Amino acid sequence: EIHERLVGSEMCIRDRKTSDAINRLKNARELRTNPVLQLNLANALLQGGQPGEAATILNRYTFTYKEDGNGWDLLAQAEGALGNRDQELAARAESMALVGQLEQAISLLSSASSQVKLGSLQQARYDARIDQLRDLQARFRPYQKM
Repeated sequence: EIHERLVGSEMCIRDRKTSDAINRLKNARELRTNPVLQLNLANALLQGGQPGEAATILNRYTFTYKEDGNGWDLLAQAEGALGNRDQELAARAESMALVGQLEQAISLLSSASSQVKLGSLQQARYDARIDQLRDLQARFRPYQKM
């Protein structure tokens, strides 16, 4: 049944019947426990012009599946569509960090940090993440090729 829903939802998206895909995925019994269905629903919502609902799903998704670059990429798209530039940059940064592009990730997070209110909790979060990535960079520096 999961496979049928998945194939059916992908075909609906391909045919631009996004509302059919969204309904099919929302009604899947396994939605809460199946990460593939969650990502497909978020993608369908994005395609269907519902970035707010997609962002809600993707924020939960990336909290649970931090190592999934697809989740971060879709979240960046959703936040971009909502005009949340700092959150879009932060999601792109996480995607870059996952593939080891720490310098680019730090740069994106620095840009995100400069876009939010000075001294805000959001700025503190971005700056703390930058510090984590710099520590990671320092830890791996001895193993990098000269």
